[in-house]
Amino acid sequence: MSEVTEEQEALLKNLPPDQRNAIMGKMEKSNDLKGDIEKSFSKEGYLIQRPNKEEIEEIEPCDDCVYGYDLFRFSPSTFAPANIIPVSSTYSLGPGDGLEINLYGSEQASKKGLISREGTFELPIIGTVSLSGLTFSEAKELLKDRVSNELIGTSVSVSLTELRSITVYVLGEAYQPGSYTLSALSTITNALFVSGGVNKKGSLRNIQIKRGNKIVETYDLYDLLINGDTTSDLRLEDGDTVFIPFIQDRVTLGGAFKRPFVYEIKKEDTLNDVISFAGGFKSEVSSQPRIEYSSIDRVNNKREITSFLLDKKNRNNTIQNGDVVNVSEIAGLKPLSIEMVGEFKNPGVHSITVGDTILDVINKAGGYTSSAYSQGAVFLRKSVAKQEKQAFMRSADNLEELIIQIISDTSSVENAPPVTEFSLAPFLSLISRLRNVEPVGRMVSSFDLLELKTNPYANFEVRDGDKIIIPKRSNSVSVVGEVLNATSIKFYPDYDVNDYLNSAGGLNFQADKDRIYVIAPNGESKIYKRKFLRKGTDIMPGSTVVVSRDARPWDAVKLTQIITPILADLATSAAAIAAISN
Repeated sequence: MSEVTEEQEALLKNLPPDQRNAIMGKMEKSNDLKGDIEKSFSKEGYLIQRPNKEEIEEIEPCDDCVYGYDLFRFSPSTFAPANIIPVSSTYSLGPGDGLEINLYGSEQASKKGLISREGTFELPIIGTVSLSGLTFSEAKELLKDRVSNELIGTSVSVSLTELRSITVYVLGEAYQPGSYTLSALSTITNALFVSGGVNKKGSLRNIQIKRGNKIVETYDLYDLLINGDTTSDLRLEDGDTVFIPFIQDRVTLGGAFKRPFVYEIKKEDTLNDVISFAGGFKSEVSSQPRIEYSSIDRVNNKREITSFLLDKKNRNNTIQNGDVVNVSEIAGLKPLSIEMVGEFKNPGVHSITVGDTILDVINKAGGYTSSAYSQGAVFLRKSVAKQEKQAFMRSADNLEELIIQIISDTSSVENAPPVTEFSLAPFLSLISRLRNVEPVGRMVSSFDLLELKTNPYANFEVRDGDKIIIPKRSNSVSVVGEVLNATSIKFYPDYDVNDYLNSAGGLNFQADKDRIYVIAPNGESKIYKRKFLRKGTDIMPGSTVVVSRDARPWDAVKLTQIITPILADLATSAAAIAAISN
């Protein structure tokens, strides 16, 4: 990433800390664009070294990698050091292991030390004893017998204080091949994690452990990943080699599996095996699902696609390299629900089916109570909230880019007034607000029962995760935005917008008199225009009067037309949140 210029650095020092990093990042990208164009013509090579695990937080996603590759994304910090785990009685002692021997009884003495390179340990009073190659349990029995025979009335306690280190080699298609010094308690899995695991071409299911030029174990990491089975996780010895061969065969599982992915397979794997790899089927699949099976005809060099119902017989079909297994789900089996809050006879979360409409779910909730105010209903949809949030984030990005352009234009003009933190303060405040606001996703909808029954466009289909709020009849009108005292005011039938604004203390100095919005109880908004509205006809109970901020302070940088709609969107979003809060 290119560094910022001296002029840009001077400006950044005047910005608030919460805005400095975002602006600096965009400046650096802008500088990079110019530098990359020049470098692309003078570059002699395009090869770059792959970063080490210590230098990056995670490996970039790999779409065609087999299941299990991402297990090593954060290694080796996910594994605790092997020398702090309990030592079993079958642990084999060797040179470098630390022991503490305590004699008590008629003779009392203690000795702490390491087993020598010759495999011996110097016992107090008794002398040298050979322990190398014995298990921890065998060593304790040997020392107990030796002490009891040579020191009458004396007992012994033995503890392992330090584990020796071993050197193993991780080779083949490892992420970082080489020799590694590990604890003597380390297993195959420990060695894989310490070395960063396999690379994108490495096998996870045919890992070979070589000892004395012979293969003593073939380790299948899927036993651990899928079944949680560690019985084949062999403990390594000094000089062992962990060899990772290439992946030979793989299968792609798609559709309504619980975990659709690309899986490594062995020659003997069947359709039933690979189904278990994916965790079986989702609940939306029938008891006898239809399988779409795509395989390669090696003779004619083409793909063949067959379809069949899964049964006991074809579950044992052998899977070949390059096969694709897809399973489809049945529409309508996925659980769908909608939340209904407020003045329903049976409020709460209700299950819905595909095709259910607003009127259907109102009937599911038992209809409205006598206190329901359907004109003030609030309808929320998650996808709408997501779209609104994306729009706010895009606006924030655009404003940051405009700031960079303003700085660039100003620096290139002689005697131009400097751009300072004070002049950029409105921008920075607006950007921060855009990034932090969380829209609720309100859709303008009618919940009047008569209209729902007669107008098919009003009675639209609901979706999973929708939320309907039916309030009690409101007796107030909210006034928000650029007024002296944003508040809720008692509803009066003969009051118009000016009356409610006056009750809120009137407009403040930042208000835009030409952009006052009236948001009806159902969420529909319209700009207030005095000449078209008569007194007492423009406000309903539960309405919200929104006074936008004046965008004229941005006139100096010619951005009024850009800022004005953003301020209006923010005000409308705030009013929607206020309506739910009430």
